[in-house]
Amino acid sequence: MDDINWQNDRIILTPTNLYMEYILLSYNNFLKEKLDDVQITYGELTYIYNIKFFPGISQRELAKTLYVSEANVAKMLKKLVKKGLIEKRKDDKNKSRNILFLTKKGEEAFVKINVLTCGWERQITKNLSNEKFFEFKEMLYELTKQSADF
Repeated sequence: MDDINWQNDRIILTPTNLYMEYILLSYNNFLKEKLDDVQITYGELTYIYNIKFFPGISQRELAKTLYVSEANVAKMLKKLVKKGLIEKRKDDKNKSRNILFLTKKGEEAFVKINVLTCGWERQITKNLSNEKFFEFKEMLYELTKQSADF
């Protein structure tokens, strides 16, 4: 983003979500350049990360976590299954419930994405010490939790 003489009053008056949007747009462009061989869209990343961090999560739980409809989740999962990145299994305790896992291909894609993402994060935060960077992530985590309460 070009520095367009952002004065202190403009910085404080700009909504936080606009800053987050700028960062996400930059990240999305970065991934488009780097992930041609993996064939994963930015929209699919959230699903892949959540299934990785919560193996065995149900479709319903995933919809609730991501604040989207179950129909939206079903549509996205269909794409990810077709790409061979995730698998749906019937829950042994409730046969009407699908639980989700990354496939071997999904795990490999996750590792590649995570390595790229860590490199990108360190590049955009290179002026922060490791301690400041960790504090920043902790603040983002707290804001994420607080926003979920709305």
